[in-house]
Amino acid sequence: METERLRQILEEGFEHEYMALEGDGRHFDLTIVSAVFRGLGKVQQHQLIYKVLGDLMKEDVHALVIKTFTPEVWAEQN
Repeated sequence: METERLRQILEEGFEHEYMALEGDGRHFDLTIVSAVFRGLGKVQQHQLIYKVLGDLMKEDVHALVIKTFTPEVWAEQN
């Protein structure tokens, strides 16, 4: 899975204010900021990402480190 293709899937499938994605084709690091995360726990936030990726997580993406933030939390940390 090319990093740019994964980025495109996430950008098209998930409303966000900021996203950073790095990877080597099998292992990826994702940081994503979205208002959609308000009121959700980390597990629920990550489940939303996995839902967008669907079957890609079965074979195309071997490992994905996800860091999710609401815009408010992101602003406090940056």
